Amino acid sequence: MTNFSTLKRNSSIEKLESEKFDLLIIGGGITGSGIALDAISRGLKVALVERYDFASGTSSRSTKLIHGGLKYLQNMDIPVVRETGMERAIVYKNALHLVHPIRMNFPIIKGESFNLLTLKTGLSLYDRLAKVKKEERHKIYNRQKTLENEPLFNRETVQGSGEYVEYRTDDSRLTLEVAKTAFEKGATLLNYAEVIDFIKDESSKITGAVVKDQLDQKIFKIYARYIVNAAGPWVDRVRKIDGGLDGKYTVPTKGIHIVFKHETIPVQKFTYFQHKGRLIAVIPRGDKVYVGSTETLYKYDMDDIHVQRHEVEYLIECLHSIFPSLKLDLSKVISSWAGVRPLIGEDGKSPAELSRHDEIFESENGLITIAGGKLTGYRKMAERVLQYIEKKEVGTFSKSRTDKIKLSGAQFNSADEIKEYIDKLYTQYQSLQISKENIEEFGYRYGSNTEKVIEAIKEYNEKYSNLEERSVAAEVKYTIENEMVATLSDFFDRRTSYLLFDPDKMKRNFHVVTREMATILNWNQQKVDEEVKRMEYIINKTTNFLDEEGVQTN
Repeated sequence: MTNFSTLKRNSSIEKLESEKFDLLIIGGGITGSGIALDAISRGLKVALVERYDFASGTSSRSTKLIHGGLKYLQNMDIPVVRETGMERAIVYKNALHLVHPIRMNFPIIKGESFNLLTLKTGLSLYDRLAKVKKEERHKIYNRQKTLENEPLFNRETVQGSGEYVEYRTDDSRLTLEVAKTAFEKGATLLNYAEVIDFIKDESSKITGAVVKDQLDQKIFKIYARYIVNAAGPWVDRVRKIDGGLDGKYTVPTKGIHIVFKHETIPVQKFTYFQHKGRLIAVIPRGDKVYVGSTETLYKYDMDDIHVQRHEVEYLIECLHSIFPSLKLDLSKVISSWAGVRPLIGEDGKSPAELSRHDEIFESENGLITIAGGKLTGYRKMAERVLQYIEKKEVGTFSKSRTDKIKLSGAQFNSADEIKEYIDKLYTQYQSLQISKENIEEFGYRYGSNTEKVIEAIKEYNEKYSNLEERSVAAEVKYTIENEMVATLSDFFDRRTSYLLFDPDKMKRNFHVVTREMATILNWNQQKVDEEVKRMEYIINKTTNFLDEEGVQTN
């Protein structure tokens, strides 16, 4: 089987040009990748193109939780709670190395909408709707026990708490593994490939797309029976290429997250709390803690979204309200991210009526668009798209099988098997002096593909005396050859998350990654300079925030 490799781009483009597909998907986020996996597993011939990198939009900028839909109980949105609650168990089972159960602490705060009775009622209903396993069902704690569980809580306002299970994930890697699994099953996927026009027959029905390869500027055509626009917040941009917007449209809302060292916010537990009605998550991840999210309507550059100073100050204010003893300011933020999600608006409806559900709509020319939805529900969104297309077919498709498909890297049957695999690799490769911590990091990033990374380390053993540099260089080689890495930001941001969660390691190894990538991908000096400049701009964005006038401040 051919690797999912940037070095094989030309052969992928040749295949896209020369063959006719049943389905062409525009957008390589979790929605598009999920549709590709569902369709290919049903026997359709599938192509997918992504304008930038896989998960480079909303799918790498979420709160990184596989939510069970608890917050939808406030609006009594029972079907969403039921579906997302059950879906998260499937996502967990099929991506054990990336999805981790966590016990979420939900404090009851004086003046907010929950009290002990309503929280217990809500969590009990949630347990039933989501079919939560017995050992994972909620617990309710009184004020004293709550403050013992989390001594940092505000003693003046916290009146008790509930504890329930959520699942933490790495959203960009989850998206990548879904895309990679679709590729392994026969789909043809290409990043840095932008749709610039549609091909239409004499009756104006769309029969294909004109695509521009963003890396070498080549323009080529792809033909398909059905074209699905799954470009997230950018779906309307794709719809305009088709001819315009009628009826429904997307309304982008922006959310930001900020990252601290754990010693700065030394919480004992994962926490989800209300501040003036807004739900805020405080999520430990290794020796870091991230906090978010905000939600505001967004009307600016969709391709260059910045965190604003007042947004960071708002989140710090929220933190001070729940953890009053902490001394927090902007200087303690080590990184941040911002993203937009598409809500659905409709002509004649007010902003208050924006839909948070996923919806499918089709243009007169046959462009099928799916928008809205959440990370947790990506499988069901894909299923609904295939059901929509099936209604147009003479025959019928086989049923969706993705609930049974373990993702690439997830060839485990339990969390214990992952630990056993890590122990085995540590013993097997002791001669390479790879630390147990390093192998664990790889195991929970690459899963059952970790051994391929270690084989790359073996290749670099003579070249690098510094063990960290050797390890990172091997990751570069592996991700280029197996995960379609084509730029510095692909590697530092979406494949490894060093940009967000280990910026010091990123800075220490910046020159190593740049040199290895330039060698493997045959970059000339101009290309190296462009990549370094672009990555420096991205790094600067994570720690410098815009003021009201759009000027960067530290």
